[in-house]
Amino acid sequence: MMNRATGAAHTAHRDQYNAAAADARRTMTALTAHGGRTARPADPWVGRQLANLRAALLSGRGQMCPHIGTAPRVIHAAVWAPGRLVCPGCVSTLTPDPAEDATCDRCRRTADPIHPTVAQSGPLLLTFGLCGPCLTRTGRAAA
Repeated sequence: MMNRATGAAHTAHRDQYNAAAADARRTMTALTAHGGRTARPADPWVGRQLANLRAALLSGRGQMCPHIGTAPRVIHAAVWAPGRLVCPGCVSTLTPDPAEDATCDRCRRTADPIHPTVAQSGPLLLTFGLCGPCLTRTGRAAA
């Protein structure tokens, strides 16, 4: 049974979550304005990446930056940094090394160019790089 205080806390948390998800959408829109691409979280490959991140975090194998608390906010992850979750201030710690930056995260082949791509799941922005053929299978043009 939910009392008034519990109900109010639940409503406040849901409102914060929705605000964080809207902020993530704005961030994704800004990224695509600078040439980034988007992918659907429903894409099976993207879905597996999100499931792998969740499994790593739930099993204790994952890492979260110390700035991530219990309040909903935009958070970032990258396929090339499995199991890591960071706040917007620490997103630069996800920068791939040059070899990884030239490798497609889906097929693992070296390619030029690699298309920066992002998928949103609530307040989470998952970033990855795709070669042309994998972008066609996974991504879509700027939103």
